[in-house]
Amino acid sequence: MSVAGRTTLEPDGAYDLAKRLAARYWDLDDPARAEELAAMLEMDLLRVVIHPETVARYPA
Repeated sequence: MSVAGRTTLEPDGAYDLAKRLAARYWDLDDPARAEELAAMLEMDLLRVVIHPETVARYPA
């Protein structure tokens, strides 16, 4: 897949996104992962939003 377009940095939603992705892909019962997420949530996070102008899909 190829996506072309402009991007923006958005301050809203980054913390919720980090929490959702961590819960989905990490075992947050693992103290190391829980600590890593807590450290991320203490940072100034931004979301990179892609505003696609063209999208190309290629066969697998």
